[in-house]
Amino acid sequence: MKKDTSVKFTSLCIKAGLVLSVISLFVMPYAARLYKSISIGTDDVTVPLLITFYSCAAVGIFILITLDRLVNNIMKGDVFTADNVKYLRVLSYSCFIIAVITLIFARFRFLSFIISFSACFFGLILRVIKNCFTEALRLREENDFTI
Repeated sequence: MKKDTSVKFTSLCIKAGLVLSVISLFVMPYAARLYKSISIGTDDVTVPLLITFYSCAAVGIFILITLDRLVNNIMKGDVFTADNVKYLRVLSYSCFIIAVITLIFARFRFLSFIISFSACFFGLILRVIKNCFTEALRLREENDFTI
């Protein structure tokens, strides 16, 4: 794909993710009841599940909005900027927040530990990318002062 097409497709996917996230806020109580009815365990985790979901959904929607801002900057050609470094930092912290929330829920359902591990892993990857952007920004500014 061409660069513009890829970035526009990414922006479209982010906007679709936002719409689906908002829809899921209304569907989740029904999904939690369905989960309770088909769950093998005898303990009722409906309330902890909903608390975990809505906490993660709030952070997830914030992540999508931040990603949209980052992609908009990239579409404008503003790649190695202080704003993008800030967005990447915020995204990594958001992933760590989701990791902590799902780690707490792992007390009720052990498999949510996988989500926690994945969110932590993505947070680490974003930290590395943020550090690369920081260094690229420093080199660009140094280069601009040289000319």
